[in-house]
Amino acid sequence: MSSTLIVQLDMPTLCREADVSADYVIEIVEHGIVEPRGRTPQDWLFDDQAPLLTRRAVKLHQQLQLEWEGVALALELLDEVRQLRTENSRLRQQLGRFTQV
Repeated sequence: MSSTLIVQLDMPTLCREADVSADYVIEIVEHGIVEPRGRTPQDWLFDDQAPLLTRRAVKLHQQLQLEWEGVALALELLDEVRQLRTENSRLRQQLGRFTQV
């Protein structure tokens, strides 16, 4: 039997891990950048990727002075580029098996 560990962070833990204020987290959630479970900020639980995503969002917001909508779009596009690069690499490996002489 396999066991999967699911890490969930509450709001204070996310704020500490991402080194941001709760106000920033609320704005990020309102714009769909990070999606917690729970109804209110006091009940929110975040997955283990939330601190990284939150730090990236705040960095884009502050350093590039993007509005939160722009941050959400930039993060979505960056994720899409990462996925396409991964797929491209996998396809190149598969193609390489057929073209080796």
